[in-house]
Amino acid sequence: MNALIVTLLMMLTVFFLVLLILYRISADQRQMQKRFNGMTSLGKSDFASLTKIKRNRDKSKHKIFKKLENDLSMSGILIRPSEFLLFWFVLAFAPSILIFMLSNNIIFAIILLLFGLLIPPLYVNKKRAKRVELFEQQLIDAISIMSSCLKAGLTFQQALVSISTEMPNPISEEFGRVVKELKLGSSIETSLTRLSEKIGSQNFMMIVSAILIQRQTGGNLSEILTNISGTIKERFKIKNEIKVLTATARTSGLVVGLMPVGIIFVFMLFNPDYVTIFFKSNLGIAMIVIAIFMEVIGYLVIRKIVNIKF
Repeated sequence: MNALIVTLLMMLTVFFLVLLILYRISADQRQMQKRFNGMTSLGKSDFASLTKIKRNRDKSKHKIFKKLENDLSMSGILIRPSEFLLFWFVLAFAPSILIFMLSNNIIFAIILLLFGLLIPPLYVNKKRAKRVELFEQQLIDAISIMSSCLKAGLTFQQALVSISTEMPNPISEEFGRVVKELKLGSSIETSLTRLSEKIGSQNFMMIVSAILIQRQTGGNLSEILTNISGTIKERFKIKNEIKVLTATARTSGLVVGLMPVGIIFVFMLFNPDYVTIFFKSNLGIAMIVIAIFMEVIGYLVIRKIVNIKF
């Protein structure tokens, strides 16, 4: 018990040390973001040089790092992918190694290793999905503001400024970045396309496509946006109905998937010998690997069933 308490204290110490290191590392990035928010205009030559530097930097990045950078940015976590990978590595291996060295309990070490490997990406994906969902919910109000501004005689860029100043996060922050890019000399087509690729929302993609087509062919943009707003409302209605119809299946899959894990925890608390015997023979280890493999397959199958495309 004393070894377990010491291990937990060391785990918390390592965790907070990593957070402090990441905070210190990201200080320059936060300062740069603060200075960028205060910028109003740059010369075309300065913007061209900044664009060239960014393009060269993007070419050197691997696709996985670019996707990770996009996910971190969309989730609101202002750290670089390398810093996140460092935090992920320390959180995954440091606690499991410490508990194995102090208590010589391989079961708890493996469990902590699995938790350390799964928690950071799940946390980022959850925050990103939550932020994207909130962004989509704010789209209808944003379309109303944009349509009202266009009817009042304002330009499209002024409508974007109104959204970035009058609406809450995250849509105000994302449109605020678009407004800053436009002030730096970027085109509306490039900025909106980049934002659409970053968010990955089909609803926002419809809006961007309509805006880009209207800028090429002409037409009443206010009326087009109003029609798209009605389409998005219907999509939200269908999405909510699908959630209601699949709630039972999703809950059943969650309960069935977590039941073996809960049973193992109960055995570990009351009679650890029932679990440790699996790690003392090749047959037991093979059974554990097969069980984990079947759990993952069951989770993916249930997720595929309830994930209805519309």
